[in-house]
Amino acid sequence: MIDVIHAIWYQDVGFLQQYPHIWLLVLCLFLILMIESAFVFLPLPGDSIVIFGGALVGLGIVDPSVSIVVIPMAAAVGGYLAYEQGRWLEQRPSRFNIERLLPNGTLERAAELFRRRGILALFAARFLPFVRVLVPMLMGAARLSRRRFALVNAISAFCWAGCLGLFGAFVVNTPFYQEHSALIARAAVLLPLALFASAIIAVLYRHFRQQPPTLPSMSVDVPLTPAPQGEQSALDQNIEQDHTVR
Repeated sequence: MIDVIHAIWYQDVGFLQQYPHIWLLVLCLFLILMIESAFVFLPLPGDSIVIFGGALVGLGIVDPSVSIVVIPMAAAVGGYLAYEQGRWLEQRPSRFNIERLLPNGTLERAAELFRRRGILALFAARFLPFVRVLVPMLMGAARLSRRRFALVNAISAFCWAGCLGLFGAFVVNTPFYQEHSALIARAAVLLPLALFASAIIAVLYRHFRQQPPTLPSMSVDVPLTPAPQGEQSALDQNIEQDHTVR
């Protein structure tokens, strides 16, 4: 993989086209995108991964099936995992730990999107970081039909990946890219890393800065009233029997 990164950095397209283990790069793209689409506490650069995959297709480094099948499948699998998380986290106290990791207003925005658009919110949520994980989780918590969710989730994943993949393939075949290929290639490597590092720092900052809410202490004063006469006599008799030496 070091050779692949080196070739991307220096725009050695010929090396990448002849590299026998390019499937390892495709596998890494699949895993990163799947994890980014499934776990809200791992803010990986999903949009950049999809555009990068389309650029690889446009340069003839990988087969078009990577953008048509592999990357959309990764997004669909990740979305379904997020849905199952929502079902599992429903009514669990650990749900607050996830809310603490999100930027302010993200959960409310995802909930409003789901409330207004229903299952069609998946299409809009795909283009919004964090929200694309939260919306499937909210659908899982709402016990939306698995079959219905799986169908719309797959369609939205293919539409999202197709749009960004086509954009990446188009960019690498423009005169602008030919003039600034070295700068764009290095930005394609550094920008996702910078975004990932800044997102991790923000998540850790929010995690350690905010504390989970504590339940207010409630004290109940039970009035001590004397027992009725009959009950008091029975209590006295029991006490005397307990202290009787046989």
